[in-house]
Amino acid sequence: MDSNSARLAEELRDLADQLRFLEATLTSSRTRLTGNQCVLDGESIDVEQLSEFKSALDHARHSVWALIEALAGYSGHTVEEVLQDYRMQRASELLQTLRGEIESPTTPNSVATRTFLDEVQIVADLAYRRHMR
Repeated sequence: MDSNSARLAEELRDLADQLRFLEATLTSSRTRLTGNQCVLDGESIDVEQLSEFKSALDHARHSVWALIEALAGYSGHTVEEVLQDYRMQRASELLQTLRGEIESPTTPNSVATRTFLDEVQIVADLAYRRHMR
């Protein structure tokens, strides 16, 4: 193992330890939720900060998952191909779940619903054109 690989392995161990500590801290009895903030030992963390951290963590988690999947059985595929396959699988599961809810007469006619449906239509149109060539 060269020095760069050893350094990366050490950084991964350190990050894992930091994430375990953070999870324990955020879920401890010292953490209070007030309004739009999380308060820990008198220090406020607003929703935007938590959302930004969550987004970065989600992206890293999905990338690591794809790398592990690629190593475990997707030999010959790139990490990006495995990630795309995973995203398609998750999107399919989400759409299956939402199908029943959208057919329901109680589905709200909200901006979020319209935006989501617009995006689904765009992706469906692009995929249809690509595969009908």
